[in-house]
Amino acid sequence: MPRHNNRDNVRRLTMRIMSRQRPSAVLIDRVRQRSDEIVMKVLTRLRADITDYLPSSGDSVESVRTNIADYLAELLDWIDLGADPAHWNLETANRVRQRAGEGLTLSNLLHAYRLGAAAIWDELARLADTDEIDKDALIAATPSIFAWMNTNSLRAHAVFREIDLRDARRNEQIRAALLDTVLFNESSIGAPFWDAVAALGLPRTGQFTILAATRVEPSVDHSPPDIETLISAHPAVQDTWFRLTSHAQLGVVSLRRNRADALDGIANDICADIPVTIGLSSPFTDIANCSKARAQAQVAASACSAGRLTIRYDRDVMSVLLASSPDAAASVVTATLGPVLELPIERRAPILTTVDTWLQRGQSVSATAEELHCHRNTINYRLRRFAELTGRPLTDNFWLAQVALALEAARDLHNT
Repeated sequence: MPRHNNRDNVRRLTMRIMSRQRPSAVLIDRVRQRSDEIVMKVLTRLRADITDYLPSSGDSVESVRTNIADYLAELLDWIDLGADPAHWNLETANRVRQRAGEGLTLSNLLHAYRLGAAAIWDELARLADTDEIDKDALIAATPSIFAWMNTNSLRAHAVFREIDLRDARRNEQIRAALLDTVLFNESSIGAPFWDAVAALGLPRTGQFTILAATRVEPSVDHSPPDIETLISAHPAVQDTWFRLTSHAQLGVVSLRRNRADALDGIANDICADIPVTIGLSSPFTDIANCSKARAQAQVAASACSAGRLTIRYDRDVMSVLLASSPDAAASVVTATLGPVLELPIERRAPILTTVDTWLQRGQSVSATAEELHCHRNTINYRLRRFAELTGRPLTDNFWLAQVALALEAARDLHNT
């Protein structure tokens, strides 16, 4: 019998055996038999089409070859099972992280997936043309190939997003450390201060203010409002550099020329819209004064209250003075208003309100009566009663200054 007849008989017998198998199993078996060849074709195609895909070292090239073989094996499992075989484990994610660390971009990785899937599909199509596999099996496998490619793309996106978030956190930590150097150190420390200024891109001179913002009610359940974005959007603001903590924000604000006082209005608008209080330093022009201005902003922030959401260090002098020494402020309240504070609240409140209003209205009884909707005699009675309780006349200007200070301190203590 001619030798070619024997070969034909073997081929027919093989085809009959194969016909009894699942078409997808035949396809997978054929591809696995040619896996080394397919991997080399994919590797060659990637080398030609993506310049930066292959690392320069031989060990890394071998690692890429192994990765392609692993991806091919996973694809075959997809075709076999018709679904995600859950092979995306820590090792697979680490391979993507490793390639990212070698400089491979997400766009090139996704392009590699497309080229790899196309090369594998071309090889399957070639096998189908030679009748080595059932064409129906190839048609049935095609959706799995594209689903595999899509899923790998989503996985790669997730890993690169994780890397971006990690890098962002690292960059934010570096930025925060640089800001701490500028905000909490004198320029006299020399190189570390000026290196941080340069790294942050802070101008050495300009129209600066330090801002300290604090949530009215600190909460771990809500992230702090983005004060920096709100301030940066204002046309009077040139640039901002902010340090963010869990419930407070501290930052340098650079204002445009001749707009040094614009931040007052911006801060008031922000506090009217979101639950924060804002302390502002005095405006300054030399970045070397950052540390001094930061201390001012934090004192001003500590002077803020529910009744006074924004405080500027060089404007709200009395509040700042009291906030600078809380113990002294409490002592002034006790020494000045003590006998009045001992009264029941229904008798105490009208007297203190009357004295406070009288001082704010230029010591005018008529204006005070109009403001409080009371008769002049009622106002005069309350003023006399205050003088009797404190033992000091309201004609003593030095005493009146202390009374005004004590009323301000009492108001801040009550609103804090």
